[in-house]
Amino acid sequence: MGCIPTKALVRSAEAIHTARRGAEFGFHAEVEVDFQSIVARKNRLVSAVRGGLERSLDGNPRIELIRGWARFHSRGKIGVGGRELESRRVILASGVQPHVPAIPGLDAVPYLTNETVMDLEELPERLIVLGGGAEGLEFGQTFHRFGSRVTIVQRNRRLAPREDAEISQAVEEILRDEGLEILTGTSARRVERRAGVTVLETSDGRTLEGDALLVATGRRPHDLGQLGIDEAGIEGDPDQGIVIDDGLRTSAPGVFAIGDVLGRVQHTHFATYTAGIAVANALGGEHRRYSLDRVPGAIFTDPEIASVGLTAEEAAGRGRRVKVGKHEMARVGRARAMGETGGFVKFV
Repeated sequence: MGCIPTKALVRSAEAIHTARRGAEFGFHAEVEVDFQSIVARKNRLVSAVRGGLERSLDGNPRIELIRGWARFHSRGKIGVGGRELESRRVILASGVQPHVPAIPGLDAVPYLTNETVMDLEELPERLIVLGGGAEGLEFGQTFHRFGSRVTIVQRNRRLAPREDAEISQAVEEILRDEGLEILTGTSARRVERRAGVTVLETSDGRTLEGDALLVATGRRPHDLGQLGIDEAGIEGDPDQGIVIDDGLRTSAPGVFAIGDVLGRVQHTHFATYTAGIAVANALGGEHRRYSLDRVPGAIFTDPEIASVGLTAEEAAGRGRRVKVGKHEMARVGRARAMGETGGFVKFV
């Protein structure tokens, strides 16, 4: 359910940003951000979506929903909620948890993750975001639009390093123009709390102060040891995820894995894509294969970053001859009419 509350907050931020730009569209409005109401809307939406999903599962006589932590007892046997379940086919979809780096002093400081930041009830006046990937950019821009002064600290030389280099540069320029402070090529050296203020020292000698610190340095699969993968004969790594073949089969006969726990692409659409393949292979005896080359990616900044296939750099690295076409959104009539001229479309 992580994507639903995030997108609810992103949408509120987009509406606020558009209202502030009213003069561009021929109207004037006073914008007052009610953070508590934004959070309440998010909570109502999440509750409605979750409730609908649970009702659909409970209402299906072929599905039994058991709540609890599951653990393999042996191959084909799983314990959960005081029960032991046995099956010749198992699909692992245990998801991920926030990755928290080892930074001196961090364990003594109250920090936020991509999960707990959505539980905030008060808007921080100053927010330090550690990490310039998808989560850091989405939350950074969102809270800036809510009214927080946001600083993003990115260890890599560019934001969204998995994206096309030109796209990374464009999104950095857009965020800077919007008013976010962006620090690239630097990392957190230590963190401490002084008089209710979080103080972060960077590797390039800066000292940053914030009312809240968001650690958005990626995610890693949930504790695989807690799942008992060794007892089931499943190979996996806490950082890299479950080991699979191109049919999503693990090293244990009859056990498949999908989605975030694979440690490859952590998007809802990737989980849906791999789920269909795993079900067809596990229950239908088919031999479908998955390919990362055809999986789309998205970062829900404004404008959004969307991609599918290889970047020009990746294609060239595979020995392909590359031809690139690019069209600026500022040259698109509808984009100009909508006032959304930032960014571009690029074809490889």
